[in-house]
Amino acid sequence: MNISNLIAKRWATSTPLKHTRRILRMGIWSMGLCIAVMVVAICILVGFKQEISNKVFGFGSHVIIQPYWSGEDGSSRLVWDSSFQNLVFSNPYVLKAQPYAQKGALIRGNDESHGVFFKGLPDNYDTSFFAEKLEKGRIPCFQNNTSEKPSSQVLISESLAKILEVDTGSRLRAYFMHEGRLRPRILQVCGIYATGLENFDETYILGDIRQIRQINGWADDEAEGIDIQLEDPRKRFDVAYSLGSRLPYEYSCFPCDLLYPEIFDWLALIDTNVLVLMLIMLIVCLICLISILFILIIERKPHVWILRTMGASDGLIRRIFVKQTLLVLGKGMLWGNAVALSLCLIQKCSGLIRLDVQVYYLDRVPIAFPWGTILLTNAAVFISACILLQAVSGILKRKDRQKKREKQHQRGEYTSKVPSS
Repeated sequence: MNISNLIAKRWATSTPLKHTRRILRMGIWSMGLCIAVMVVAICILVGFKQEISNKVFGFGSHVIIQPYWSGEDGSSRLVWDSSFQNLVFSNPYVLKAQPYAQKGALIRGNDESHGVFFKGLPDNYDTSFFAEKLEKGRIPCFQNNTSEKPSSQVLISESLAKILEVDTGSRLRAYFMHEGRLRPRILQVCGIYATGLENFDETYILGDIRQIRQINGWADDEAEGIDIQLEDPRKRFDVAYSLGSRLPYEYSCFPCDLLYPEIFDWLALIDTNVLVLMLIMLIVCLICLISILFILIIERKPHVWILRTMGASDGLIRRIFVKQTLLVLGKGMLWGNAVALSLCLIQKCSGLIRLDVQVYYLDRVPIAFPWGTILLTNAAVFISACILLQAVSGILKRKDRQKKREKQHQRGEYTSKVPSS
């Protein structure tokens, strides 16, 4: 039988004294609040990063292949033939590889004009991301279009539709430049989407890749780049390095992070802010824990003298108080996690807390449940508490020994002054 565990559980479950009951409750609530703040911060951070990253990956891809140099007309191109496809799909992490081509254009609506990039997509391009963000109309239909004439259907964003003052079914006039000549085209809006990424929404419109090929005079297997989708987005740096080392020297292979560094740098800055917040909460939690340890020692001082009278060692008494304090910490961690996960679940299901889309790229606070990270955070708090309590109890033990030595020294000096009979 472990005597320290038995006594610590009995003391932890017994009713505390009136003058310490409120203080202990405040300490438990404070530690639980710190744990809750850390768990909520983790859920929001991971959810935020996942939502923003998915939007960026949905616009483009996880990995991109492009030629290094541009041609005489200022556009770069590559040949998406069978050998190139076999090389890309030889990587086991590659899920999809789709060619694309884009070209700058001036788009004119009813009365307004706006400069954009026309991103041409092939008939088998994965548009599931835009289908989820669709507000009006439908996705442009390029399938089963065997005619040589390119499709005039385009997909534009809601913000761009407001700028151009157009709606689904409206016609747009697009002006492309090629070799110093103006190439006008008539386009028809068949769908309007909204992602919240204003920098993308106001910059790109999506249409048929044959529009770009016809203007540039390209063949059917030529494109400006390749969008590569992966099964696991976290492998994008490894895949980019692996494919880049096997591609010919005239091709560049890089992850999407390098194409949009301002967004991913912003996400990294949010990581730093959350880490600082969690560090502050950890320090506050440990300070509350030390306070509870001192309160328990003061409350159980009569019991300490009884244990010493019965022959208990200083090490046993230290272990009792450390374990009792850890049991109190366990109560705080339990309700702190329960409150945090409940709040996150309510937000995920209802979306009560809203955000400004133009500032945060999202219309509500996103929530994710990274269980591994949550468990590691709780484990880190518990291990830090154990180390701190052992250190504090060791310091208290040394101070007690020092006081005993001082008392013994004083008694020795006093007896030396007493004259012998």
